[in-house]
Amino acid sequence: MYCVIPIFKDPNLHPLHKDNGLSALWCKEISKKEPMFIIEQHPDSDKMMEDYYWLNDYTILTPDKKLLNHFYKFDTVVDMNYLHWLNTGKPFENNIRNNAIDFLSNKFYNVKKLNEIVPLSKHNEYCSEVFDKINIPYEAGHPLDYYMNDFTEAFWSIEKNGVKVSNDVCDIFDMRVKKHISNGKLYSNYNLWTTTGRPSNSFGSVNFAALPPEKRKAIVAENDYLVEYDYDAYHLRIIAYLVGYHTFDENSVHEHLAKWYECSYKESKQKSFQLLYGGIDKKTREKVPFFDLTHKFINNKWDEINKNKYILTDIYRRIIILENYDDLNKSKLFNYLIQALETELNVKKILLIQDYLLNKKTKLVLYGYDSFLFDFSKQDGVETLKEIKKILEVKTDVPGDTEPYFYTKSKMGLNYGEMQDITERL
Repeated sequence: MYCVIPIFKDPNLHPLHKDNGLSALWCKEISKKEPMFIIEQHPDSDKMMEDYYWLNDYTILTPDKKLLNHFYKFDTVVDMNYLHWLNTGKPFENNIRNNAIDFLSNKFYNVKKLNEIVPLSKHNEYCSEVFDKINIPYEAGHPLDYYMNDFTEAFWSIEKNGVKVSNDVCDIFDMRVKKHISNGKLYSNYNLWTTTGRPSNSFGSVNFAALPPEKRKAIVAENDYLVEYDYDAYHLRIIAYLVGYHTFDENSVHEHLAKWYECSYKESKQKSFQLLYGGIDKKTREKVPFFDLTHKFINNKWDEINKNKYILTDIYRRIIILENYDDLNKSKLFNYLIQALETELNVKKILLIQDYLLNKKTKLVLYGYDSFLFDFSKQDGVETLKEIKKILEVKTDVPGDTEPYFYTKSKMGLNYGEMQDITERL
């Protein structure tokens, strides 16, 4: 078993950037004291392009499996950050400082391939400390390895596609993005191991998870069109899924609840939001069956975690341990379970979609919790869009289920900021 930490030539660029690449692999056999380097290119070494394929014969521990995948997909890789997150409920805070690296980083910030200026001895110091801080005992065949593998594969597969950007992207954003553009693309970076388990997504001063409308225009089609699928009232349908409420159909969830509330569509949306995140009052519970079931679910899950000291997520059965959360309450636990199911369902859907698109030009380029953005090629035909819609709308954890459950709306355009509704066409 080896710990492997990749050292890319430029730490300020995405690993997929055309001006980046691997400088060295820091390697430490777990049972031995002294680490070693596998050199690809570094001025401190007269070695170059050393063989690393032999590592496929071993289990590899690495702080960021998705990052290592951008260089090479080794056969058996374990994400140490994931292990830390699974054990503590919190992401690994990499606040390790190395004075020499900090000094060189500040002095030569704009210099390309900064990590080739940093001596290998200093890289060794830094990597050794990372290993010491994040090293968690691991036994092969951990029951939740498939969670780590699925999540890493899903979001790595999106990142490697990149997003095409317009020629005026620097005007739309700012000049800071210029250095991050590679062959007309920007690359995203999904941070998977967050407190809630809901990935964030930002890189190079661009927060891809929260792009305002005016900045979406900078993202354009590389093929023919961008196509976005948005879920209708996703969280409400997820809650219905969790609590066993089977009355929602293809009609608007908000219209359905408006009949129970005896109010308008607009008022229904506001009221549902207030009830879910501000508390469900007794009058509503007695009147609206959906919220009666939801209230009972919240209380049952709160009792369960206090009794057992842990609770399992719905699909992947990831453990949420009570003692890992200092300020956990009913509402927070409920939100964690909603966001966990949202992400787990979406990972299943991403993997199915990527498998379906394997030999097509159409690509999934951005994920946004309740939305999926595709770079669509007309060469693949409209049936491709219809099939994607089917995958997104079914319950992916139910084998053989073909009936829609999570309904979507669809938009199409040449850029992400100017898109026309095409829901009825699909």
